[in-house]
Amino acid sequence: MKRLATALVALLLVLSLLPATAASKRPPKLHLLHLQEGEVSTPFGAEGTWESEHQDIATVTKEGIITAVAEGYTLVLCRNKKEEVIIRCEVQVGEKPVPEEIEQVIERAISEWAEANNQAFPKYNKYTQWYNPGAKSGFGWCGAFVGYQFDEVGIQMDKEYRAKSAPPLTDGSLFAVKQASQTKLFEGFQSRNRLSNIPRPGYYIVYGRRGSTPYTHIGLVTAVQPLDDGKYILDTVEGNLNARIRRYQYIYDSQAERPDRNITSVPQEMQTAPDTYLYKYVDNFYINVFGQTWY
Repeated sequence: MKRLATALVALLLVLSLLPATAASKRPPKLHLLHLQEGEVSTPFGAEGTWESEHQDIATVTKEGIITAVAEGYTLVLCRNKKEEVIIRCEVQVGEKPVPEEIEQVIERAISEWAEANNQAFPKYNKYTQWYNPGAKSGFGWCGAFVGYQFDEVGIQMDKEYRAKSAPPLTDGSLFAVKQASQTKLFEGFQSRNRLSNIPRPGYYIVYGRRGSTPYTHIGLVTAVQPLDDGKYILDTVEGNLNARIRRYQYIYDSQAERPDRNITSVPQEMQTAPDTYLYKYVDNFYINVFGQTWY
């Protein structure tokens, strides 16, 4: 008992020495903009230094007024005097067509869903063998299921997933990470500056679980229907849910008041393909972020 008390006192001392800002620092305010070429946004009114990652896609004034220049995607950030990002604007200009190779990835994944016919996979299957043939006891294969499709299509896959060993990739070219771990996949896209809250077909989905890890499951976006107010109807295909490949359709709310509750069901009257999609998603899952395989 005495040892336990001593340990608790030591822990409290360590916590008291941690910087107060570590616990109080807030994430930047997120805005998702869909603009057409030549369109201008309203000013955001935040004080700070504004910058656009790709000024050939969208420019920004010192007042935070964004002008769409050409088709594509860019980040527009506002930093305070401490160089902290306080506003993150993701700007999608126009509707660039999905690359042919990404279409092939989606078609492959859906084809494998159809071939599986709702049958359960063993722990050691072709997706786990693809990533680690020696893992005879198997592992969670949701990330391997998605990665397998990119590899089969012939898209170059980067094995690096740490920021210090992989420079940012900001040209919109095809990209995937040869990893199966949800956390390592997240780190891979993060290290190459390829994380977004705007979904596009062929993007990885990184799911979190409420009250648990923010990297708990991986899926693939197969289709996107934009709605109003930052909402989207997403079609997905996902491996290793109850050891099966499944297709879902649900509503993703990028501006949800509770980010860990940003998935809701498609209204009953819009559920027109029950033989294809499951309309009720996993209760305690939410969308953390998307991994950009192109833009």
